[in-house]
Amino acid sequence: MRIVKKILLYTGLSLLVIVVSLALSAFLFKDKIIRNFIEAINKDLNTKVTVGKFDVSVFQKFPQLSIVLTEVYVEDSHAGQYPLLTADQVSFQLNPIEVYRGKYNIKGLEIENSETNLKINRKGENNYTIVRETGEQKRSGESVGFELKNIQLKNALVRYVDLKNDEDLIFHTEKLSASIQSSGSRYIIEAAGQLTTQKIRIERTSLLEGKSFDITTTLEYDDEKDALKIEPSFIILKGSEFAVNGTYHWQQTPEIDLTIQGKDTNIQTLLSLLPETASKEFLKYQSRGETYFTAELKGQITATKNPGLSVEFGLRDATIFHPDTKAQIDHANVEGSFASSNLADLSKASLSLKNMTGTLNGENFEANLVVQNFIDSDVILKFKGKLDAASLLGFYPVENIQNVHGSLLTDFSFEGKMSWLKSRSTAQKATTNGTIELQNLNFVYGESKLPVNDLNGSLQFSNNDLALSNVSLKAGNSDFVVNGFFKNIITFLLFENQPIGIEADLKSDFIDADQLFAIGFTSQKSKNDDYQFSISPNLNLNFNCEVKSLRYQRFTAHKLKGDLLVKDEVAVSRNTQLKTMGGDLSFSAIVDAKNHKAIDVLTSAKLNGIYLDSAFYVFKNFDQDFIEDRHLKGQVTADVSVEMSLNEKLKLFQETLIADISMMIKNGELNNFEPLKALNKYLDDEGLSHLRFADLKNDIHIEKKTIYIPQMQVASNVTAIQISGTHTFDQHIDYRLITPLRSKRKIDINEAAQALEENNGQLKLFLKITGTTDNYKVQYDTEAFRKKLASELKKEVQELKDAFKTKGKQKQKELELEKDDYFDWDN
Repeated sequence: MRIVKKILLYTGLSLLVIVVSLALSAFLFKDKIIRNFIEAINKDLNTKVTVGKFDVSVFQKFPQLSIVLTEVYVEDSHAGQYPLLTADQVSFQLNPIEVYRGKYNIKGLEIENSETNLKINRKGENNYTIVRETGEQKRSGESVGFELKNIQLKNALVRYVDLKNDEDLIFHTEKLSASIQSSGSRYIIEAAGQLTTQKIRIERTSLLEGKSFDITTTLEYDDEKDALKIEPSFIILKGSEFAVNGTYHWQQTPEIDLTIQGKDTNIQTLLSLLPETASKEFLKYQSRGETYFTAELKGQITATKNPGLSVEFGLRDATIFHPDTKAQIDHANVEGSFASSNLADLSKASLSLKNMTGTLNGENFEANLVVQNFIDSDVILKFKGKLDAASLLGFYPVENIQNVHGSLLTDFSFEGKMSWLKSRSTAQKATTNGTIELQNLNFVYGESKLPVNDLNGSLQFSNNDLALSNVSLKAGNSDFVVNGFFKNIITFLLFENQPIGIEADLKSDFIDADQLFAIGFTSQKSKNDDYQFSISPNLNLNFNCEVKSLRYQRFTAHKLKGDLLVKDEVAVSRNTQLKTMGGDLSFSAIVDAKNHKAIDVLTSAKLNGIYLDSAFYVFKNFDQDFIEDRHLKGQVTADVSVEMSLNEKLKLFQETLIADISMMIKNGELNNFEPLKALNKYLDDEGLSHLRFADLKNDIHIEKKTIYIPQMQVASNVTAIQISGTHTFDQHIDYRLITPLRSKRKIDINEAAQALEENNGQLKLFLKITGTTDNYKVQYDTEAFRKKLASELKKEVQELKDAFKTKGKQKQKELELEKDDYFDWDN
């Protein structure tokens, strides 16, 4: 025991002496070691190297001696000042005994926080030839050699740019360990660690961007033959392992031959190999079951040639599921392949998904897909099966559609180039056939949670068109039955800013326009719930409808029947008829929405038996409170012609309103109307508070924000009054009245002398009501002024009406479209 203790004691003392000696030697000879190392390095390099600080350490990688360089900058071999390598710290490990003998054989290397830029210019010259090829270092007696068995990279970024072959590659690693064994010009490199491919671009093709791998690899590099051989190596991506082997040589013409074999792969792994733009929507899907994958990259890499890529992949009796919704496809099978004779030319690429089968919620489906030429894709697609809508939307959620029930019975095929669909002249070349039967679909749509129920009917595809046969649904409070054609539907759905033609007949028991407008015209609901109205320039519509009942704000209509044509942002209705406000209404209209900020409306209407109080109530008393629905009774028959402009929120530009109204009112009443009650001061007749009159006729004109009322006679239960005047939109009034004077008891004869006139023994009093609707006064109307006013008013109204008729006919001629050629889709 005593002997053992002595051995341990002497051994420990010996080690201590060695460590102290090494540390002391490193301290004493630090400057010499660094000086000799720099001299030896400079003899091997032909480029500039700058270092912020040198240090020598015994303890960093004991028993090796470490030469530590911080703030390292290595110039590349191209003309000019460009960095080949920058690093926060580079540490070389050497044998201390060899160092003291003047031999600097580097046995280990550690680089932290580095960036390496490898570049080949357009002449084919690289920037990393920085080691001299002369034998000068051999004669010096002091040289730097490499026996690297321990290389550590921490937070390293490497970029390789080949301008001659248009290649750009960026790699990053948090931690990578490697060793290099050399034999003549051959180097065996073994590496293990983490590697992220930030960018791999070969000409126009990008591959494996942003993918993070765990790698274990063995590489054989022959510097004399310019060849790299990848021994069976393994990379792990998202838990799946891939075996990689192959060769790459570039002594004459660069050529690659690489094979990748998947092991324990799944659908997530396969999707992650695709570019993010193509796979990001599907990356959350997961799978169970057999998934296979093999790939081969083979061919020359030159300025004019790129290697070909072929990939075989697929599923066998697998399950694919959405982790959030739990919806899944069972017994999934697919035989997939991808091939391109030139990796950088996607026009030569083809994708095939054959014998796709599976069950979704117990319903079987089958499909085939072939895509050739990814630049101008030629697509062949066939799909057949019954799909449970809830499972389909659970497996592939669609924004704004929730709580889905029902099913889709599909038998659909498509064949043609996608570019054909971008033009109406070529779209018919594509072949689209088949049907989709909608079977009791129910769902909730949009932010407003609009319930859509009992969606049934048949969708029949014929080339680029779609026929709707008895498509019926309930949308919120509304119901619809639609039959018709949607022309150019495939192009419209697949591409932006494409035209669509609709020829359809619609029937409905009830339409809630408030609810539908809020969804259809309001992209973002404003505080005032304003609609943003527009007519799409891509919409071509020939539409006939029969609606039993419709509601919009206070307006209700029954037995609505009419047509609607839309083209070039112009909507035309020629003869729409409906029952509303107790009577009948028919109208024709043109809406020109080419200027979205000023929508022109031209309409002519016939009213028959419309109740006045209902009309004032429905239209909210026309935004005034002078005469309201509570004041009026009676039924109006009228011919109306209107021209006006509205903004995108369907608010009237008042200065644009021009209208002719030829009307007759039957069984009219004017109750508690303050201006008439004010006449009692002159007429001594309390009956003016409840004025009932017989048929009343007049032709009213509206223009320049003014209502012009030619003289008309109101024969009432009280008296017979003649009325004329103007009423402006800012509520300034100027009414002229002529009324029989039955009693002089309430007037001053002298004061009223110039406002009195006797005709056939009947004394008439002339009055005027002027001011604003909030502040007006009743005065005597003198003879000289009233004759001049009546003549000028009559003349002005007639001139305005004649001008409006001429302008209206011209406007209608500009906007009206002949029915036979209005919907000329083929031109």
